[in-house]
Amino acid sequence: MNQRLMRPVASGPTYHPEALTWRTAALANGGTGITASTMQAVSDFCAAIDAAGIRSAFLRLNLVCGGNLAAARTPLYRGASATGTQYGPVIDVNVGPLAEEDYTQATGVYFNGLSKYIDTGLTIGSLYSFGAGASDTHASVYLRTNDFGPHFGGQDYAGAYSNNAVALDAGSSGGFIADYAPVLRIGNVNYGEGEIFTAAAHALGHHLAMRSSDSAGVYLQAGTDVTGTITGYTAAFASGDSTPLYFGATWSSTDNGSGPEPNPFLGRATLAAYSVGRIQGLSDSAGRVGFYNAMQAFQAALGRDV
Repeated sequence: MNQRLMRPVASGPTYHPEALTWRTAALANGGTGITASTMQAVSDFCAAIDAAGIRSAFLRLNLVCGGNLAAARTPLYRGASATGTQYGPVIDVNVGPLAEEDYTQATGVYFNGLSKYIDTGLTIGSLYSFGAGASDTHASVYLRTNDFGPHFGGQDYAGAYSNNAVALDAGSSGGFIADYAPVLRIGNVNYGEGEIFTAAAHALGHHLAMRSSDSAGVYLQAGTDVTGTITGYTAAFASGDSTPLYFGATWSSTDNGSGPEPNPFLGRATLAAYSVGRIQGLSDSAGRVGFYNAMQAFQAALGRDV
């Protein structure tokens, strides 16, 4: 009796579980154009973050990738782990709105500085619930082009938690957060308070800044520690703080005498990732280098590293 030779069935690529979860969420959100190369880049990023021991630092992280704006607005991380508490919406909120022509995977999202930004759905209260505080918070963005900031966060000038802030300006030609300098502001909105400045000229690429105490923090540009002046603060995070955290802008409240009114400060820049959360493993240089290397390798895989 003749026996047929059986050919082995070729197996597909094996992706990191969180990359698969992201793809499922992105497709459910209306995402398209998620190619095998994009999936491999996301999967490799997840594996690198795990290897660096910093996964639990992230309240939210979005790699801004996929074939359309819906995919790009789907965050990769929404909590300290895939199985723990998840924070915020499954898709970032499009305000303005951004149009499809404002985004390509090859470039990132272009914010026009006039009317368009993304609301992460998170607040300073979300950070508090996550376990972050004014002395344990990081924020980051990947900056591809820049006319002016700010680029991430929120500042409460006049609301119930007046003077509280988590705001990152990765290099500005206008003093919306601070005076014409890359800066992270944590815990206070007043100029000269709660700030971590850079001691180097503005650069494109990955900006990561974190606050660890009233007098300590770190600011990194493109993986290099460029920490300059650090100023103190007085405010503290609270669970009820509803100050929103924006991407491509910072939320801001002002008071014209009749009560607080939202007044977002809008950046004009092309951005290709953001994150916010605790410090955790980012407190040492190895963790920070691991994050930068993972982010830079991801951006390079998509052909948009700077």
